[in-house]
Amino acid sequence: MVKTFLYILLLILFPFLLKSQSVDISVNVLQGFSPQANLYTFNGSDLVFIDSSLQVKSGFYTFNLKPGYKQGLYRINIGKGISIDFVVSDEPIIDISTVVFAPEDSLKTYKSKENSIFWQYQKEKKRSSQKTWLIRSLMDFYPDSLMFYHLLNKELDNQNRELYELVKTIHQLNPNLLSTKLIVTEQPPYSQNIFSDHENAKHLKQIWWQNIDLLDSRLINSPYLAKRLWGYIELLYSDDYDMEEQEESFIQGISDFMHLEMHIDIKEYFRSILIEGFVKSDYQAVVDFLESTNFEGLNTIREKKVNDLNEELPSIKVGEKAYDFYIYQPNIKRIKLSKVKSKYKLIVFWSIWCPHCIESLPKIAKICDSYTSEDFEVIAISIDDDEMLWQDYIKNLNLNWINIREPYNSDSKMLMMYDVQETPKMYLLSKDLTIVSRPATIRQLEVKLRRLYN
Repeated sequence: MVKTFLYILLLILFPFLLKSQSVDISVNVLQGFSPQANLYTFNGSDLVFIDSSLQVKSGFYTFNLKPGYKQGLYRINIGKGISIDFVVSDEPIIDISTVVFAPEDSLKTYKSKENSIFWQYQKEKKRSSQKTWLIRSLMDFYPDSLMFYHLLNKELDNQNRELYELVKTIHQLNPNLLSTKLIVTEQPPYSQNIFSDHENAKHLKQIWWQNIDLLDSRLINSPYLAKRLWGYIELLYSDDYDMEEQEESFIQGISDFMHLEMHIDIKEYFRSILIEGFVKSDYQAVVDFLESTNFEGLNTIREKKVNDLNEELPSIKVGEKAYDFYIYQPNIKRIKLSKVKSKYKLIVFWSIWCPHCIESLPKIAKICDSYTSEDFEVIAISIDDDEMLWQDYIKNLNLNWINIREPYNSDSKMLMMYDVQETPKMYLLSKDLTIVSRPATIRQLEVKLRRLYN
């Protein structure tokens, strides 16, 4: 009776005992010379310091993770930029041995199945990456040799397929290991080179999240999940979209995967890093979508924007009217923006100290040459303080459009009304100042103009 009771009690307490166990980590570095090793854990792509260990004996270090430790990817630094990434799950003992002059290639473990599999994959990935680099170098060197180029491209495809097949085998044999889940998350899906770029992107979007265990929140404790997410976002981008089509593509694609079945912590993690990434871009409609949408368990976080609080500020959204202002040019009578008679007007805010502006202005000038002033006019607004530098620049580049200067000032109504917080910033307006597009790139401007005039 007592044995039966103890057995039942053990069954009840077993999961809790597992969670309360500690993890002993030993690192044996042959020919190691660093007096100290440091242990870190990953929080997304960031490294968080956990502990340090002095040498117990030559090249030998030990760590102990207390009960309640975080499972995921860890890193040990053993001095002078030498580091080892390894997986911590529910294994109570992790033994690591290597040689200091070839730490990645010499990694061994006798007790950790998780890391034996993880390091096997890392070695194969490194070998594949080196071979891929050589193949691409040859492809760059022999671009005109169609037969040889075709053979190299086929070999490149073979390399991608072989690594994919290895990951597939690892997943089939050990689907529940954390190392397997991390490997599958890191490795992009394989797609044969039989599609056009558009069809290939469409195919990859469909299979991108296959086999990724989005219910396992431990994936957050590695850089792989964020990398996977941004890889997916890249698939949503197209040079054939104008700004508004691109925003729609981002929003639809994000909506599709945010409604997949996933752990609430992963969903919140995804939303957080997407907002952090897009808030630095011109795709503010994507930020508004992320902040104002309830993603099945995540409450909305959108706060009132300035435009919502101040009725004086016009909307800077497509379809709304842009702010009308006076244009002052030397020796020319002032004129309101609304009186510029061109069918379409491009407002460009720029600065001499902005590299993207310096790169973009000549390209805009080339586009401008393709249209008459009645069809298309550019109003380039410099936010520079130095008038002489500004005048010299527009003269040297022969920028024969409407050039004005509005030195950056937080009290400037024009800059406030157009939400100029970075440069370059572009607004494409119709004759009556309706915002037609807010291109973030020159390519998006070209696409929009081509569609408007075709």
